[in-house]
Amino acid sequence: MATQVTLTQRELLSLSAEVRSQVREATSARRSPTKDASNVRTFYQDADLPYAIDDLEPPTRPTVSSFVNVLHQPETPPPGAIIIPDTYETYLKSLQPGQVPQPLIVAKESSALRSIVPLVDHQQEVECVIDPGSQVIAMSEGICNELALIYDPEIVLNMQSANGEIDRSLGLARNIPFLIGDITLYLQVHIIRNPAYDVLLGRPFDILTESIVKN
Repeated sequence: MATQVTLTQRELLSLSAEVRSQVREATSARRSPTKDASNVRTFYQDADLPYAIDDLEPPTRPTVSSFVNVLHQPETPPPGAIIIPDTYETYLKSLQPGQVPQPLIVAKESSALRSIVPLVDHQQEVECVIDPGSQVIAMSEGICNELALIYDPEIVLNMQSANGEIDRSLGLARNIPFLIGDITLYLQVHIIRNPAYDVLLGRPFDILTESIVKN
């Protein structure tokens, strides 16, 4: 019985089911449980920053002010206001559903020398060139941005430069108040990119105000 017998691993496993079970348990990969989740969270927590906003006393907490700008560019002019409509927008409104509008080409530059300086949108005095030869009232994009005016990009014009090139306007700003003396006019203004003027008061302004020029 003391004689040694040499067996291969395969032969040994084939002889005993218990041995096979122990070997399988010892050699099989196991999924180890993760550490306590609270420890993991603590590991990733940063130290509190000094002078954090949450640590400030109530009197020193920053306040956020919110307000509504109700002064500039009202949606509806007050009753009895003088409103000068835009000729092109009036034409568009007269079209039947599905009817394609005819393109309107107006001059981009102006050689007019007459000008006035009204208060525009209750904010800023702007030099306005008076040109009865223009079919529209127009404003430069720069002045529009300074006054933070809102315009409708759906209504655009074809603007013809002196060299014959055609550029499209940016849109139409509606009911912009112009204070001239003690009279406030609400104008429909086309916004133009890089014109030779700040504001151009065309034929609609000249006709409806019945302006008279004395040389």
